[in-house]
Amino acid sequence: MKMAAFYVLLALCWKSGLATSHGFLKGEQGQLAVEVAAASAAPALPPQPFWANPQNIVLFIIAPGSALVGLACVILLRYLEARSDTPTADLEVVEREPENLDEDVYGAGITALVRDSYSLVAGKGDLMLRVSRLASSFLLMVFVVVLQIWVISQMQTLVCGRAVSEIRKIYGRYEFIMYGADINHIYLTPNGFPRGLDKKYFDPANFDHLTSEEQDLACAIPFSQPKLLFPILFIWTLTIVADLRRCGDLFVRLILSTPTITSMQDAVEEGEGETQIIVGLTKAVKAALAALCIIPRWVIDVYLLWLGCRWLAATPSFSDLLLNSVALEFIVLLKDALYTGVVPDRNKRATQNTLVQPWQKTEPANYRVFLSSFLLLAVTCAWTLYYVYRFQAVLPDYKWDVAATCKEYVAKVSSGKAR
Repeated sequence: MKMAAFYVLLALCWKSGLATSHGFLKGEQGQLAVEVAAASAAPALPPQPFWANPQNIVLFIIAPGSALVGLACVILLRYLEARSDTPTADLEVVEREPENLDEDVYGAGITALVRDSYSLVAGKGDLMLRVSRLASSFLLMVFVVVLQIWVISQMQTLVCGRAVSEIRKIYGRYEFIMYGADINHIYLTPNGFPRGLDKKYFDPANFDHLTSEEQDLACAIPFSQPKLLFPILFIWTLTIVADLRRCGDLFVRLILSTPTITSMQDAVEEGEGETQIIVGLTKAVKAALAALCIIPRWVIDVYLLWLGCRWLAATPSFSDLLLNSVALEFIVLLKDALYTGVVPDRNKRATQNTLVQPWQKTEPANYRVFLSSFLLLAVTCAWTLYYVYRFQAVLPDYKWDVAATCKEYVAKVSSGKAR
């Protein structure tokens, strides 16, 4: 209601040429009331149900769905390769050795859990010392998860929410003026912002009725320059996909590839020097790793992917768009920063010298080994296109009617000839 009244008021002021006339506003209160009532009756899209809310879709559908799809693909590939008796034409078969954990807070937490659980069950070392290291490593891992969730929640409320609100006002004002500032030519979205009813009402000449500042803001909407927006969203998505791949690889190696044993006393084999190889994990330890390390990391990454795309799509400045895309990564890198700055050197060496089982011990030369990772590029492209054209809720029912109108204006700005 308030937004409708605001835009009707702008229309009256523009048509009469008395936007700054206090007398006009006081003398036309009756007409204004009529126009506001008419605007309130303008057709609006129905409100979204709970499951149509993008935030709920990300948390309850995309995050678990993507994990299940990835798990199903891994299980299917392992099953097909186990059943395949056809020898490969390429005889290059690699016997893979145990591999290092990632050197971050999660890797340090996994190392502490496995090594100290093994030492406690085997009766090695001081009880309180081992418990202290185990507790401190897990508290640090929990701290990373809580800190990421806290930063994301504050970013969504104070940064992203404000940016979305501002860009909706900018585009709503643009739509209202470009469709003739006539309430019969627009409808209101569920958020209360105008959209054009039909392209036949759109008049590019109305662009001159916007102020210079409004033209700048309208032509800086990220969706108006898809040639810039698409690569930035692609790079951001690829950043998250890379972290999701590490998280998924950790799940496969620790939960699927590592044998399940009955006692942590058989979990580790001593190697050379400080090296220890994880050869088995109990069900309880696997459950703890999944609940405290893998699942929270996966959900945070997926949610941050959506929130980052939302913030970038709502940034009404091309220079800020580039800066924001760089700033987003610091949330992903919190686990690395805390590992570098907080984890003791002894724990770092333990992480470096703790090895886990590979995805598969015998790796033949085949198409999956050589080419399957490139499918992640297709996944990245698919998400970027899906988000922009179907899933984004920054500008609901975006009309893609800014780029052509702003083409000449952007060229003038770039050449320094804009008024």
